[in-house]
Amino acid sequence: MMNKLITLLLVSFLSIPQVSLADVWAEREALAKIQSELSALEALVMTAKMKSNSEDRTTFDYEVLLADLRKVQSGISHHLTVPMEPVVPSSIDALSSDYTEHQK
Repeated sequence: MMNKLITLLLVSFLSIPQVSLADVWAEREALAKIQSELSALEALVMTAKMKSNSEDRTTFDYEVLLADLRKVQSGISHHLTVPMEPVVPSSIDALSSDYTEHQK
């Protein structure tokens, strides 16, 4: 079950299209998709937790995994809710309107 979980996580992250550094909206869309995939992964972890046997000699700490998933989700959510920095246009040298020289 854990191998399937790890495989699903890796496939989810690798299936997200590569984004250009200049395309902020594509990045935000990809992060929203990651957030959605993490929610689905959280449901899978809960299913695995319900099927686990706490009497086994070695157990998996699902609470730690869930806390980590929620921390990543929180980080993405924070990034997506913070206002984007405005684009500041580069300065343009103004033309001089005074073409006449006056001699003294």
